[in-house]
Amino acid sequence: MAAPHDHESATDDVYPMHLQDVNFRKVIMACTMRFDHVLDAEKLHADLARLFEIGDWRKLGGRIRHNKERVLEIHVPKQFSAQRPPLTFSCVDLSSTPIAKHSLASKLPVPTEQTSVQPNPYSLIELGIRKGIPGTIDDMVDRDLPQVSLHIVRFRDATLVSISWPHCVMGSSGFRILLHAWSLVVQGEEARVPPLLGAREDVLEQLEGRDDVPADERWIPQERRLAGWGLVSFFFRQAWRMVWNPRPEVRTVFLPKLALRKLLDACREETSDGACEDEKGSSWQESMLMAWFIRLSASASPPDRPVTIVNFLSAGQCLASMFDQAGAYVQNMVGYSFSFLSDPVARGGLGPLLREHDQSVKQQSTEAQFINFLRTYRRATRNGGTFRLFYGPPDAHIIACNSFVEADLMGAVDFGKAALPDADADIGASSGTAPDRAPAGTMTTLYYHIINNRLGVGLDCVYLLGKDHAENLWVTAALPAKVWDELSNTLEGMART
Repeated sequence: MAAPHDHESATDDVYPMHLQDVNFRKVIMACTMRFDHVLDAEKLHADLARLFEIGDWRKLGGRIRHNKERVLEIHVPKQFSAQRPPLTFSCVDLSSTPIAKHSLASKLPVPTEQTSVQPNPYSLIELGIRKGIPGTIDDMVDRDLPQVSLHIVRFRDATLVSISWPHCVMGSSGFRILLHAWSLVVQGEEARVPPLLGAREDVLEQLEGRDDVPADERWIPQERRLAGWGLVSFFFRQAWRMVWNPRPEVRTVFLPKLALRKLLDACREETSDGACEDEKGSSWQESMLMAWFIRLSASASPPDRPVTIVNFLSAGQCLASMFDQAGAYVQNMVGYSFSFLSDPVARGGLGPLLREHDQSVKQQSTEAQFINFLRTYRRATRNGGTFRLFYGPPDAHIIACNSFVEADLMGAVDFGKAALPDADADIGASSGTAPDRAPAGTMTTLYYHIINNRLGVGLDCVYLLGKDHAENLWVTAALPAKVWDELSNTLEGMART
């Protein structure tokens, strides 16, 4: 049956949706950015709408449609209008209420003087989305809605700026690029906005066909792919675990700069056997921190069980030398690495765990391995199939890990030109309990949610959200309650030393 809006799209520019994008179509993301200053909501809206009028950035302002073959594509009007705007915008004005006095916003994780482990209930997503927001792509298509929604809640002393979008539009690396480009428009630096590349051609598909990467080289995890009775056993064990084990709890860890240094020093001392050979930049910190969280998670699972680590990779990092550097790509470019750890390694000393996990990630992050992952992914999905992350021992305890530290999401934003004078400068400092208030227009922190799903319903997960303006680290994780107890006790002990 033809959609009622078909006649409006006769002159639209039509952009394709690339293969990885299509395969993320069931996930609707929401990211809430907290600013402990009052921002001009109308300016932020106008500048984001302006970004979506520049070159192929227009693709993000289009509507998702099905073509005659039921293939998803993106329709962009020649000219955006009030009837067909580039994004959906909503604003809640609570300018008479300090954020700390709001019944729900007061529960948001905040910077603290000391290390803290704070609740992160799913109900907080209500602050980041408007009522009636579509929960599926089909709902978005049926209602002819823009892909991107901007929802702003303005308090007396703070502003919550939330973006929601279907994961098929962009991944975390693309979102970082969007935030930076939006900031440039806010700053009046529109000429510096990078061209959006790959809007019509799938650069990942082009890279798959490179002659200098042997087609007969296997993606390393394929040797441990689950099939047959192993896959049946895996499903049974996971179902049993979800039914009988307590659901993981989602909490946020705030590590002040000094506490982070103490934790890293303790990890370094434990791995003084040279497990971490390269201590330059942030990559070794990420590896060390992930290993520390992995061991905590593994310690709460039944002994003697192996542990499988699913680590998210980015083509933008693994294949950086192969990309056109004259612009930016926002399409999904995710990859995965797997670490298969034995019980003694996963629950023993930090050094062997760090060494083995780091080695697996590095081996699977080479250009050749990432391209062979892309080939494996395409074989599984090109005919409408789904790529399944079923690798390793069927009885393994599984932990999903993702880090945004190098992406520096919080540092990508500069909304200083949208900052308004504080109604009361003293109130602004009371939004959290930490004295180091972020500069105007600089993000204090961010909160990630999935609108039609949530953390804590399945696997243990660890997300290093990144560092804020003061080099404090933010981590959100879904872990069993006893892991959180041990984590809190460990961090409190370090704080006393």
